[in-house]
Amino acid sequence: MTTASPDIRTAQLAGQSAGPLADAPHRAAAAVARADMEAALAQAERAEHAVAGLRQAIVADMLAGGADWWKAGAALAMHPQAAFEAYGHLADGRQAQRPELAIVITAGMDSEHDVLPEYGIDIDDLGPDHSVNADPGVARIRDAARALGTSAWITVTTPGGFEGAEGDPEPGEDAIGQWTSVVTGPEELTWLAGALAVNTMDTDGQGGDLD
Repeated sequence: MTTASPDIRTAQLAGQSAGPLADAPHRAAAAVARADMEAALAQAERAEHAVAGLRQAIVADMLAGGADWWKAGAALAMHPQAAFEAYGHLADGRQAQRPELAIVITAGMDSEHDVLPEYGIDIDDLGPDHSVNADPGVARIRDAARALGTSAWITVTTPGGFEGAEGDPEPGEDAIGQWTSVVTGPEELTWLAGALAVNTMDTDGQGGDLD
C-alpha cells in the first residue's frame, strides 16, 4: 500500500469524524433528557462508527509508513496475528508471519481427540503471560469449548517439530485443527524451546525440571 503522504488517510477521516465525535454526546444527552433512549443509543453508535473509521485510517497509515504487524499489534495492544486478521484488508494481503518467530498450534477436544507427545507442549505449561494465549485461533477454540460445555486441549511446538508417524493430525479426526502462528519475540521462542526440551525428556522417561 502506498500513499502520497504517511498521514493522508487519517487526515481525510479527521474531517469526517470531527462532527460526530463533537456533537454525538450532546445529542445523546438531549435524547436521554426527553427519555428517548433509542435516539440516545443511535448517537452512541454514530460516535463508535466514527472512532472505528478513524482507527482504521490510523492503522492504514501506519502500515503504509512501513510498520509490520508486530508494530501495529503493539500499538493496538493485540497479538500480531490478531492485528493481521482484523486489519489485513488494509495492507494489500501483507502476511503476519515472521518465519523466525513461527510456532505450530494443535487443538482437540478432550472427549474426542487424543493428545500425542509430538503435538508439543501443553499451552498451560507456557504460562498465562506467553503471547500464544493471545493468538485469535486459541481464543476461538477456548470460546467454542465453553459454548459446548466441554474442555479442549491446546499444544504448541515449532515448525518441523511435529514428526508424527501418521503425519499431521486430520482435522475432525485426530484434532480440531493445526495451524501456524507466531510469538511476539525471540525470548518467547527460547522459552518454548526450553519447555519442549523438558517435555521430550519427560516423554523419554528421563525426567527434568524447567527453571
